[in-house]
Amino acid sequence: MRRVLTLSVLLLPRVAAAQSTIKAPGDRPSYVLELEPHASLGLFDPPGRWAGGDGLGAGGRAAFEIVDVGFVPTINDSVAIGVGADIVHYAGGGGDPRGTCSRYAAGPAGTNVCVEIARAGGASTYVFVPVVMQWNFWLARRWSVFGEPGLSVYWSDVGGAGVAPVVDVGGRFHVTERVTLTLRLGYPVVTLGVSFLL
Repeated sequence: MRRVLTLSVLLLPRVAAAQSTIKAPGDRPSYVLELEPHASLGLFDPPGRWAGGDGLGAGGRAAFEIVDVGFVPTINDSVAIGVGADIVHYAGGGGDPRGTCSRYAAGPAGTNVCVEIARAGGASTYVFVPVVMQWNFWLARRWSVFGEPGLSVYWSDVGGAGVAPVVDVGGRFHVTERVTLTLRLGYPVVTLGVSFLL
C-alpha cells in the first residue's frame, strides 16, 4: 500500500503536466463565437438608489473571438469581445422603492423634506446590457478561465437608466470540446450557464 501511495505521489505531477495546455499556445478548441445562456444572480445591491436585496433572473452572452493568440504569445491565451443581456428582479428590503431617508431638512409650513437617501428600499427589475473584453486562459483540456472588464448599460423599472462597471472573473469546465459549464463571478451579476463554442 505504501508503494502505491508513493508511486501515486510521484506520478501525479507528471499526469497533471501532461494534461496542461497553458504553455502550448493554440492548443485549444478553434472557435469564432461562444454562445452562453445562463441564470443570473444579483448578490450585491444593483447600481443606483432604487432597489436593494438579492436578485434572480436570466440572461445570455455572446463572445466573438478577435485574437486567437492573446496578449502573451508564450502561453495559451485568447481575446474576445463579449456582449449580452441580463434581466434580474431584486426583492428589495421593503419600504419605499425610492429608498430610505437618512437626513431631513425643515420644509415649508413646518414639514420635513428628505434631502439624503441612505439605502435602496423596494423591489425592482433591472435590465443589464454588458460589453466586455474577455481574456481567456486555456489551462488544460477540461479547464479554462477568463477575466472580463467592461461596462454595462442598465435600466430599472423604478429609477431610470445608467452605466455601471463590469468586473468579472470566471471559469469553464469543458464537458466536451465544444460544450462547457460556465461560472462567472463579479459585479453587477453572477452567472451560471452552459457555453457552446461554435
